[in-house]
Amino acid sequence: MLIWIVLILILLITCLLVFDVLFLNPGKPAPKDTDVGLSDTVQLNETPLEKPKESSDLSDVTITLKDYISYDLADVNFRFIIARLHISANGPTNISLSHFTTSEGIRLDETETYVQQLEEKSLYLGRQNVWFSLISQEQSYDANVVIPVTSDAATVKVSCDFGNNGDLNFSLIPSTGTLNQLQYKADDVITDGKTYQMTVSKAYDITGLPLYQKQGGQETEYLLPSTTKVYAFEVNAVSLYGDTVSVESATYVPNGSPEVFEAMDASIRSMKYDNMIGVPISEHTTGYLLFYAYDPDTAPVTYQGVLKVKLAGVDTPVTINVDLNTQEGGRAA
Repeated sequence: MLIWIVLILILLITCLLVFDVLFLNPGKPAPKDTDVGLSDTVQLNETPLEKPKESSDLSDVTITLKDYISYDLADVNFRFIIARLHISANGPTNISLSHFTTSEGIRLDETETYVQQLEEKSLYLGRQNVWFSLISQEQSYDANVVIPVTSDAATVKVSCDFGNNGDLNFSLIPSTGTLNQLQYKADDVITDGKTYQMTVSKAYDITGLPLYQKQGGQETEYLLPSTTKVYAFEVNAVSLYGDTVSVESATYVPNGSPEVFEAMDASIRSMKYDNMIGVPISEHTTGYLLFYAYDPDTAPVTYQGVLKVKLAGVDTPVTINVDLNTQEGGRAA
């Protein structure tokens, strides 16, 4: 009899859980992504950071290794390590990574070719908040750095040429780093670790709002066919240290679509949604990438897809897998 009571209770609990998922919480979010690597939650800066002058006396600066992840990814012809270092100093620091050299002779300030190879495959060290200089107003802080490895060695070490800092030792086995840890997703703070931060998280249907085009010093209303739908993707950006950056162009491919939508160029503007293309960015700036679909019934702009943002002076566009929060901006969708 007791066994039957237990079985009935288990059945009732199971039914209640299924009812909760299907009817009470149908939109309950999926579990939080736990494959985050060494990346902490990064917040978009409200203002550019103050850059200290270059550090000259490094005798009292100490470097210790806190953690690291080894990467051996398919289709990437080198291995690498992302290491979390702890830096302690007597004041603000601005230290070049030229002071750090691997046992293979690679200086950590000379990693641009490796970064470019990763970015060509839409893999971004910024997703792991990798730094390319040790810059901080704090006397004690952590920084993630990348360490390329070109040989098939099982171990590698990094030497530091200042203070009493010993070698930092790493094992490349096992390699636990994943592609997911290097791919941008919606709401991530996007950064190159040198010049900018950026987020893309919202989209607005602005169909019906007037657009204007400036050509030859004259501005006229920019007319589109009545069937066209227009969208504004919100971008928040800030310069890391006050250097001016700008968005040169952008494209968007919705999931499951062969269509490539190009953002409207800098000559087009909306009264309410400022076109971000070509706008100089130093302070925190909110702007919009404007897209339109001529035939929204057969080739719509949906809010899940791949957004590529090309920054001025940067060869490879930043690729972001977006799942945007939709907002009503003009006419209802």
